[in-house]
Amino acid sequence: MDSTAAADFSLSTGGAAQPANHPQAAVAGAFSSPQQPSLAELVSNSSSQVPAVPLPLMGTHITTIVPLANTHQVVSLKLTNTNYLYWRMQMKPYLLGQGVFHFIDGSVPCPPSHIFDNSAGSSSIISPSFVCWKQQDQLILSALLSSFSVDVLHLVVDCSTLHCVWRTLEKALASPSNSHIMQLHGSFQDLRQGDSSVSLYMQQAKSLFDELAAAGRPMSLEDFNLYVFRGLRGEFKDLVTSLITKA
Repeated sequence: MDSTAAADFSLSTGGAAQPANHPQAAVAGAFSSPQQPSLAELVSNSSSQVPAVPLPLMGTHITTIVPLANTHQVVSLKLTNTNYLYWRMQMKPYLLGQGVFHFIDGSVPCPPSHIFDNSAGSSSIISPSFVCWKQQDQLILSALLSSFSVDVLHLVVDCSTLHCVWRTLEKALASPSNSHIMQLHGSFQDLRQGDSSVSLYMQQAKSLFDELAAAGRPMSLEDFNLYVFRGLRGEFKDLVTSLITKA
């Protein structure tokens, strides 16, 4: 066998010569190829082919102030001692839609008021994140307070943050405490139609009825009808009595 023919053969693991274009030789050549890219080249190529995706802003950094100028147009109901559920049903979706409910639930707490500035000899300066967070918190708080009636303002007079106000309202108006239950029953006993229409009077009664149910102390239908009947004006009492007699 001359040198040219010998160059076209390679030794297999079993000692037999195989031509260079044999499948086994091709596989072996692929794994032993000196043209494999380095790790640095792979990283460079991958970074040039995959577009960079910005990471979401994390932590307590607030960069955009939401004014909440039209709160009174969206939340038309004034918060009282007896309509907390209906008020929250309007206010919570509005705050979620504005993207500021994290101030309510406390998931974005207040950042430190001061930070160290190395360029100024390690002295502390007021944190811009704190200023922005405080401004947004107070704007939402102002919008919230504008939807309160005078009857409930005293509940939050000692609160300085939005989170504190929300938690205080939940404890005072939504928790099934004995004082809250007694207050609702007292409101039922004092319920009178007065100059209100029958429709508005029934809405007030239904609101109290729902508040008691939400507090875990539902009122029976018989007691509800008794309170409603007692608060009606005289002309409507005669009509109801006539209907009951005929039934």
